[in-house]
Amino acid sequence: MWDNFVYMSDENTVMAKVPDNVVVDSSVSFELEELHTQLGILGCSDLYLDLEVVNQFIGLAKENHDTENRAFKIAYSVDATITINIADDCMLANMIVAGSYRGQGVSSQDIIKQLKDAGIIKGINKQALKKVLHMSHTLSSGEQFIQPIAKGLFPVNGKNAQFQPLIKDVRKQVLAPKASSSDLNKIDLKDFGKTITVGVGNELMKRIPPTNGEPGFTVKGEKLLPKEGEYLDFKLVVGSKVSSQDSNLLIATHSGMPIISERGVAVENTLCLKNVGIDTGHIKFKGHIVVQGNIEAGMVVKATESITVGGFIESADVQAQGDISVAKGIIGHIVTDEETYTCRVKSNGNISANYAQYSELQAGESIHLSVYSLNNKIQCGQDLLVIDKSQENGTLSGGTVKVGRRVHCVELGVEGDTLTKVHAFARYDAFKDRMTKYNDLYRVAQEQTMEVVRAQISFQKKPKSERGSDEEMLIKNRKEENNQQLKKIKNGIEQLNSQFESCFKDCTIEVKSKVYTRVTIQFGNEKIVTKRIHGPSIFSFNQYEILCESLLSNEDISA
Repeated sequence: MWDNFVYMSDENTVMAKVPDNVVVDSSVSFELEELHTQLGILGCSDLYLDLEVVNQFIGLAKENHDTENRAFKIAYSVDATITINIADDCMLANMIVAGSYRGQGVSSQDIIKQLKDAGIIKGINKQALKKVLHMSHTLSSGEQFIQPIAKGLFPVNGKNAQFQPLIKDVRKQVLAPKASSSDLNKIDLKDFGKTITVGVGNELMKRIPPTNGEPGFTVKGEKLLPKEGEYLDFKLVVGSKVSSQDSNLLIATHSGMPIISERGVAVENTLCLKNVGIDTGHIKFKGHIVVQGNIEAGMVVKATESITVGGFIESADVQAQGDISVAKGIIGHIVTDEETYTCRVKSNGNISANYAQYSELQAGESIHLSVYSLNNKIQCGQDLLVIDKSQENGTLSGGTVKVGRRVHCVELGVEGDTLTKVHAFARYDAFKDRMTKYNDLYRVAQEQTMEVVRAQISFQKKPKSERGSDEEMLIKNRKEENNQQLKKIKNGIEQLNSQFESCFKDCTIEVKSKVYTRVTIQFGNEKIVTKRIHGPSIFSFNQYEILCESLLSNEDISA
């Protein structure tokens, strides 16, 4: 039907007109599909079809308006177009190219004008603009192509002041693996003492000043300022001070062993020993103790700071208020009395060693054993880690374990049904008791507040002539005190709940490889005993029951 109404006025234009001899009535159909077919017959499918004009023509034609002498331009050529879209943060600009309808591609001048109109002046990619230019000539009619053409540069924030030790870490020296035991015997203890001590005025640590960072910019040329690095002070501790010659240099004020911390170095009293045995006797020292070799059976070693052992601790009593670090192992021996251990190691801080067996270990913080824990009695306030850096070795088998937070190991238990007891989140009951006490205090404070409110109501009911100023002041003061007490208790409850939720979420028993039978898992008063071998698992507690979740993914199972 459209063949009676459309014609080409030139090679790039199609017109629509009702001929003089054609009457448009209800039998005439103006289907768009037929129009597209007719445009194809005319060889004009690649022209832009203006549907708004088409609908205008159809409407007037059907209403028998005077269209015989009026032609409508319904299809024509359109040049390629480009528009620019800029991200909200002005850090990226995309150019959107729409292919021409039998028209011209965009020119360099068109692109430059668009950039200027959009205000884009920085971060422009010239190669991307060339691609836009090329694509505008190759896209099919109406096809769109999006090309990032400009990128902003985020500012690089400055670095905070950094602190670089100028002396070696003594504990790392002692704990470093030795080539052989014979090499150990060749080391002169006097030389060793010299290498790990410093004298007055020795340089300990230097501060690298903070940097300002580098500014960035948006595609519109707006400057983005970086966050300057923070200036940090040395942490001044015993035995060190800032040099009067260089404010970025920390020096020693007296002789001793340097203890490196994050922002400072303490120079403390240190006792250096080759071994601890019958020839040295028991050792009690106010300061740090460094044992290059072993602590032998039957010895007692106590320090008010840290203890570092380059070899073994064997059937000894070792106690420190600081950390205890052992390069090799902690070894006890089997005794008939299960409550007695020949080797006891206690620390208010952390304990670390390669392995421990038949020993009692107690730490205020965490315990880390790299290879295995065999039939030990272990207690710590934070975490027990029985795992090496590769996370491939680390067996926790036999004995009893009680930790404040979580347990992480590669294997838990042992073949042969040796009983292993693990109690995680041992602070659960203490948390619950504290919560109960806080809630009781809150109820008492509320009752006291209500008593004050009742006293205030009773006071206000009295005639003004009978109201004493002293009584009024007393009620006012009691009310303020009770409100403060309520607020204090409420804050305490909120803080305790926050601590509990944080601990509760992290307190798990995670086993990366295998859980054997006869392992007792305990959280709070809840216990379970494994009756079969499990693969990689994580045990958790929801305050009602102990949950066991497999760490194997579907891919691991299918493989």
